[in-house]
Amino acid sequence: MPPVTLNDIELDRLGLETPISRIDRALKQLWEGDEAKTRASITNLAIYTEDSCQLMADNELLDHVAAQHACRALLILALPESQPPRARAWIQALCRPYQGKQVVCSEQISFVLEGGDATQVQNIVFANLDSDLPLVVWWQADLAKNFEEHFYSRIDTLIIDSSRWEDPARQFDVLLAALNSETGGFDVRDLAWTRSHFMRTALATCFQDATACHNLSKLQTIRITHRKGQRTAALLLAVWINQRLKGELKLELIEKETGPALQGLVLEGPGVRGEVRRECESCFVKVSSTCGEQTREELLPADVDTDAELVTELLSRFHGSTLYSSMLPYVRSMLK
Repeated sequence: MPPVTLNDIELDRLGLETPISRIDRALKQLWEGDEAKTRASITNLAIYTEDSCQLMADNELLDHVAAQHACRALLILALPESQPPRARAWIQALCRPYQGKQVVCSEQISFVLEGGDATQVQNIVFANLDSDLPLVVWWQADLAKNFEEHFYSRIDTLIIDSSRWEDPARQFDVLLAALNSETGGFDVRDLAWTRSHFMRTALATCFQDATACHNLSKLQTIRITHRKGQRTAALLLAVWINQRLKGELKLELIEKETGPALQGLVLEGPGVRGEVRRECESCFVKVSSTCGEQTREELLPADVDTDAELVTELLSRFHGSTLYSSMLPYVRSMLK
């Protein structure tokens, strides 16, 4: 763990520093006598990180997300190796005008926990939730630390980004064990999987006509081009394709140093070919398909890119179904 590099100027951006024992009182004082502002919350959204360099980026991300989804936001930086033990907290209101009249605000509580353990993290989160609202947690740290059963048994939705994991095989093992436990009833949303949404949507257009659908069984290979560090996103996409086709197409991965997370997808077989390609930072993807002598090309919009946009998109689609959990055992088997 790198040394703590936070300074008071950065920490001031978290709002008003408040003793942890007085958080409830301090939050009430935020709204007393201010009838122009309305507090709103439809979920509890917690971000947990052990990287002090990530704290300010997460603070800005919550401001972006709260503009679209009113919530009780918890930002937790845990530094288990720091000594002596110390816990600090800050509060702030994240406000946006609504219909040009009212100002609607979310509450954000931020914590820096030095020398704490899993129990302290759990107590901090559970003691500061908006009661009766679902709990969504974006766990940015290693799942092997502080991610204990008592904690995940209270989570409704767990957000992860498997592309950030240094050892994805080990992390997927922990995740699968948690999901298969008696208390592992939480939903999982992986930003690495969300990044492939535009590829999946565009691929469907390649084979939407009757002739192309009839030739799907001729497909033999999948070729995916991805940026360095996005291998799990490519593997998830490949597993999804094989599940949809009920086959085992040969997979080739091509890694690039720069560019979008996912840059190209080609499915090929005798007389049939579908390709989705995104150039550099283009906001569009080029889709082309060939079936026999017929060739068709199309330009479609690409999806969102940033973490803030991806999390906002996830919160908008929480009530939909996902195949993610069913793909995990297959992705794990492809990681050596």
